[in-house]
Amino acid sequence: MIEKRILVIYTGGTFGMLKNEKGVLVPQKNIEHRVIRKLSQLHDNEYWEKRLAKTDRQEYLALPDGKDTDVKVLYKILEYDELKDSSDFMTDDWIKIARDIKKYYMDYDGFVVLHGTDTMAYGASILSFMLETVGKTVVLTGAQVPIFQPRSDGNNNILCALLIAATQYIPEITVFFGCKLFRGTRVKKVSNTRIYAFDSPNFPALLEAKTTIDVDPKMLLHVSVPNECILHDRLCTKIYLLKVTPTITPAIIRAVFEGMEGIVLETYGNGNIPIKRKEIYAEIERAVKNNVLVVNVTQCVNGMVHGKPLYETGLLLLECGVVPAYDMTSEAAQAKLSYVLSKTELSYAEKVELMKTNIRGELHNPHLGVK
Repeated sequence: MIEKRILVIYTGGTFGMLKNEKGVLVPQKNIEHRVIRKLSQLHDNEYWEKRLAKTDRQEYLALPDGKDTDVKVLYKILEYDELKDSSDFMTDDWIKIARDIKKYYMDYDGFVVLHGTDTMAYGASILSFMLETVGKTVVLTGAQVPIFQPRSDGNNNILCALLIAATQYIPEITVFFGCKLFRGTRVKKVSNTRIYAFDSPNFPALLEAKTTIDVDPKMLLHVSVPNECILHDRLCTKIYLLKVTPTITPAIIRAVFEGMEGIVLETYGNGNIPIKRKEIYAEIERAVKNNVLVVNVTQCVNGMVHGKPLYETGLLLLECGVVPAYDMTSEAAQAKLSYVLSKTELSYAEKVELMKTNIRGELHNPHLGVK
């Protein structure tokens, strides 16, 4: 039987949480020995004792054999010293994950990242851009209910993530949750109560785990060198997202834009802001003239901001130099902006063009005819 080795990077999140003395959930250390090795669904202890226990592979766990694969999946858990609720994640945390994937890239056949759900969509997008070329399957997953609890969805999520990472060639960053695998730059958290917590509003799921797990290769990004991992581990942190509301004022815009290199402007509908309030446009125009890269993304879950606006309000933004995000999610737009602005070798005009170009499957620009 062919063996595949997967590295599981455990960063924290609800997946491995227990209630503390105050009755609130906090991440727990040593989940491998406290729970995962004890779950027959996630560890074939008989195989481990016969094949691994007395070898240099004793640190691996082994998935039980399944009808949908003839591969024996071995996996090792890399547990971070500081486990975090994903609400506490910052840029440096995702840089650490990306560097670890790069560090261990040649030692494993695929990767699973156990990540909290609150910022998983941000993390998946950021990792997608930092890992400029990746020829192995990388799956982010987590849980709505901790693995320590009987009703945990974490069991199935990590099981499917491991099987996908070991048996499917998907050379990009993905998110598995519920029963679907999503492109990392297209995913969005849509519920904090449902087991099916994630969706991909403007792009179909890459696969759905049914009685079998199969992916349509036509859905995937492709790399020219499968075993190569190219890492860009710099990100610009002088960016922010500003949501347009009826109470927005020039003073708010000035305060948010101050000291920033890039802004994701979350606007109404097709990319609109109040048309009668010229002072709003004046502040945005002034920022663009000072080389602040402003990206226009819709507040709507589905839809896009067109490069050829439908309304006068959107046209005014385009004319003053604001970049349409097309059908990018807010999370992907912010991640991409952070990545593009860190490309110091590019001119401002080149950065603008890169924001409008599909590079990780994050957008569809109908004017370029590229999906």
